[in-house]
Amino acid sequence: MFFKKYRSMLGIGAKTLLSHISLALFVAVLSGVLSYVLTTQYVRESRIDDLARKAGYISESLTHTVVDGRIKPNRRSIRVYQNLAEARLFFLESGPEKPLLWQYDALRDTDDAQQWVDIINAVDLQFFSRVLGGESLSALQQFEFAQGVVLFAGVPVRDERGAVVGGVVLAQPVDQLHRLSRAIGFMLSLVVTIAVLLAVLMSTLQTRRLVLPIQKLTRAARRMTDDATYFERIQNLPNDEIGDLGRAMNSMSARLLDVIKNLRKERDKLELVITGIGEGIIAVDRRGMVVHSNPIFLELMEIGDLDGLWEQPDEHIQALRDMLKRCMETGEPAKMEWKSDTGRALYAGASPLTDESGGILGTVCLLRDMSEAVRMEQLRRDYVANISHELRTPLTGIRGMVEPLIDGILESEEERMDSYRVILRETIRLEKLVGEMLDMSRLQDGRVSVELEPLELPGILEAAARSMRNIAEDAGVSLEVETDGTELRCMGNEDRITQVLVILMDNALSFTPSGGTVTVYARDDGEMVAVGVRDTGCGIQPKDLPMIWERFYKADRSRMRTTGTGLGLSIAKLVVTLMGGEIGVKSEPGKGADFTFTLQK
Repeated sequence: MFFKKYRSMLGIGAKTLLSHISLALFVAVLSGVLSYVLTTQYVRESRIDDLARKAGYISESLTHTVVDGRIKPNRRSIRVYQNLAEARLFFLESGPEKPLLWQYDALRDTDDAQQWVDIINAVDLQFFSRVLGGESLSALQQFEFAQGVVLFAGVPVRDERGAVVGGVVLAQPVDQLHRLSRAIGFMLSLVVTIAVLLAVLMSTLQTRRLVLPIQKLTRAARRMTDDATYFERIQNLPNDEIGDLGRAMNSMSARLLDVIKNLRKERDKLELVITGIGEGIIAVDRRGMVVHSNPIFLELMEIGDLDGLWEQPDEHIQALRDMLKRCMETGEPAKMEWKSDTGRALYAGASPLTDESGGILGTVCLLRDMSEAVRMEQLRRDYVANISHELRTPLTGIRGMVEPLIDGILESEEERMDSYRVILRETIRLEKLVGEMLDMSRLQDGRVSVELEPLELPGILEAAARSMRNIAEDAGVSLEVETDGTELRCMGNEDRITQVLVILMDNALSFTPSGGTVTVYARDDGEMVAVGVRDTGCGIQPKDLPMIWERFYKADRSRMRTTGTGLGLSIAKLVVTLMGGEIGVKSEPGKGADFTFTLQK
């Protein structure tokens, strides 16, 4: 349990090393034990076999020493046998009651050197009886006659006729075998220890070779995870499965880096698109936290930043929050419209964000400034109304004169001629209105091209003033031309410049009372040439200044001497723009107006 508990806390290197060492230790110990057991067993059996073989040799050599059925060995031969066998030599004879066992004392050379050994142990008697019965025996066993454990070998001695007359017994003490076993055990222990140390060393080296690439992979993966270092490359990888894994990781890192670069590019593009889009965008998650927005949203909502957005007391912000929440709850698109404190007409449309399984992740809202669209819609309505009104006025006048002529109510020639003159005037007015509308339509659609050529302005200004001189005299207004005395060369189109001057002079004469002055002028203005019409009329109210360039817009009709169509200034602006210039006006109520446009030199 302890090993299992703490083994899970070790790293792969320690686990591998521990497994290798455990396996090596187990194999070495098992091999040592088996080697010791088998070696000692082999040595013991070899010694027993050797002792039995020596006993057999002695038995054969004693055959010629049998006299009268008894063994009569030579004392010198006995000493030789004992020295060669390195064992105690006993002789066995048959007795009247039990086997008789005697040995020769090599230290005594007398008749009493023969020493009899008393056999009282049943095991000893059984072994000796079997030897006298003609059976050769050998064993490692406890014998009473040898006073301990000995290597025992007993071989019967036969006479020349083959009859058993006795036996030879060799008894070798086991001390020598034990010393040999201890020497074998020591050698095997030394070998096992060296083998274990070598196994530990080789296991350590092999584990290090195995773990180092894994550690490299781990460090690289952590750097990629913690530091987003996707360009990390692992070097010096081995040519094995771990090396293949490292190379696959290098390839994955390179591809991942390319993917992230592409994603960043796409993110940057998306950021640029969202930032540059004309509508405000805000995205929130399921908790209502803002995850993305663009500067246009802050501008349209007229707030500085998103900190504490939903805590602000503004009713429009709270209504927007409720709409986003409702969109997430229902999963259906939602929208709302309101007018800001600065007069902007705002529209907000929300759509839910869903994942692949259809779960709602949040909401994205598009905020749009509809002020211009509302204004253009109003202009369209006014345009239709103005066209209807402008067309109805001359048509009403024409109808009012045609019906009396048809009914014959006008009897005198003078009355009929007055009607004809009214019809002609209204027809001309109607023709002028339609012509200006067509001219403006062509200019706006780009169907009319303005070819520029080098011109001298003084002559053009004089010609334009002459064309309006009669109208000015009828109105009692002085019409003057003012230049700086130079040629005032410019690039333009003579007909279009004259058209703009006529529009501006007609407008000035309409708002200048009798006795006033209208001045047509031109001057050098640095890189451009400035051309303008200045009057001493009633001027333009500040609230009307931004609107005078709109179609059909007429400022303070009560102060106009004549009724215009309201298209002149719009046409003039389009013409000046096509010639590469700009047009503007400066005016104060009661102090006249000064319309100026520029031309390229």
